[in-house]
Amino acid sequence: MKRLLFILTSLILFSCGNKTSKKNHSIIGMEFKKFNEIEGLSNYSKISDTTVYGNNSEPKHGILHLRDKKNNLIILKSITLDSKNENRIFKVLDTLIIPNLNKPELITIGYCQINENNDENLIAIVDKTDSLKIQNIRKVWRANTSTKKIEIVENLSGINCFNEWFSD
Repeated sequence: MKRLLFILTSLILFSCGNKTSKKNHSIIGMEFKKFNEIEGLSNYSKISDTTVYGNNSEPKHGILHLRDKKNNLIILKSITLDSKNENRIFKVLDTLIIPNLNKPELITIGYCQINENNDENLIAIVDKTDSLKIQNIRKVWRANTSTKKIEIVENLSGINCFNEWFSD
């Protein structure tokens, strides 16, 4: 019995020790003027940078879409001005990693509606189309500026997206 207790105690100590030695590689909370200032993002290219105004006259948030060879990285960021009110400073609030998509799919940010109301905070994976209205919406997230999180939208009924590259 003592031997079993010793083995269990040893296992618990060793497993707890391993957890504390792992490094945190999160970029959440980091501030930047240009995204490639953040270590680990130098291999990414900017796809889009959407400014979120909400009810403000000045933008307080943004949604940055980056891509490397393997993944799409969506960054919800806050926007502030430096002490001289000259330069914007961005702070990473949350991130979403989406593996690179199949050819007929794309990511659209700010071109969707909920119940016929535009919502610039929606991020969607959709199928490419030649028409104005996108028929197949695969997955949707919302950049929630109140909780400062990117949250999945479970119920897709009432969501419409528009083809930002449509030309008549």
